[in-house]
Amino acid sequence: MTAGCVEPQVQISYENLSKQLKELHWFAYQSSSVQTDQLLELPFTERYLELRHDLLASADLESFTESAQQELQYLSIQQRYPERFLPWPAHLNIAKIAQQRLNSEQLDNWYKYVELRLKEARESKIVLNRIEKQQLIDYLTPDVSRLTNAGQQLVTYLESYRVRSSLGMYQLPNGKEWYQSKLNFYSGSVRAPEALFSELQSVAAEATSTPIKISTGVHDPIALQLLEACNKVPGLNWRDGFISLRQTAEQCQKVLTKSETQFALSMMEVDLGIHYFAWSQKQALLALQSRLALNEDQAFVVLKNILFFPATSFVLLDSVTSA
Repeated sequence: MTAGCVEPQVQISYENLSKQLKELHWFAYQSSSVQTDQLLELPFTERYLELRHDLLASADLESFTESAQQELQYLSIQQRYPERFLPWPAHLNIAKIAQQRLNSEQLDNWYKYVELRLKEARESKIVLNRIEKQQLIDYLTPDVSRLTNAGQQLVTYLESYRVRSSLGMYQLPNGKEWYQSKLNFYSGSVRAPEALFSELQSVAAEATSTPIKISTGVHDPIALQLLEACNKVPGLNWRDGFISLRQTAEQCQKVLTKSETQFALSMMEVDLGIHYFAWSQKQALLALQSRLALNEDQAFVVLKNILFFPATSFVLLDSVTSA
């Protein structure tokens, strides 16, 4: 009679969920305030996936605000898509971060897992783009990879790795649907990419200003820099540094300048172009350089940010369309 019984799942508060997610994502949340005695997991191992799923499923939704519920729903939906087969988030230098907390054997096992997972992913037509591939190779410098045999093997594997032909998410299995889910979440509305692109072009045609200089990088969404003066609203998404970009943008009292509006518009247009409309790298770089007066190296860093943080710039959509 007890064979079908399971122990009831304990529901946890928003604060507890946030704390445990930060502990699980220690590799993305480098803070001395996060202490854990648990075995540290690296991203997208089977154990990590199991722990993350259980945490998201155990949330006591009645204690969550509407915005927190939407963020939790978004994170739960993301589990359906192919990210688990791309175990090394390209915006994080895991090779360097993990060296500070893990021993060489643990790191060695993860490098082996990354190679195995990428091989399995190819069977499902889930393949890195060339910029993601090169970013991982750049992390695995000779000084890093020589410390482990598996690290050296991973470098060898990546050097001969055949990338997908295009950069955007649209070329991945269910890629357009995956991208649409990100657009819906970050923009706070459900709109077709075609309609969004048309709206952005209409606003851009009226926007004329001297582009701003932004210190771009690949480790945080550029949208955060445009929201620098705003009070940051805590969030649950480790990819955004546990900051709720959308709530931060919605609650920010700062009005974007014309230059900031132009930058945000260009980011969003190229984001759609790359991830949905199959723009080439050349098209994307040309658009960024011509609209933002960037040199090729600067435009390439902005492009990498768009690739590593798809759709995040759309938290600024209401700000630029109402300007």
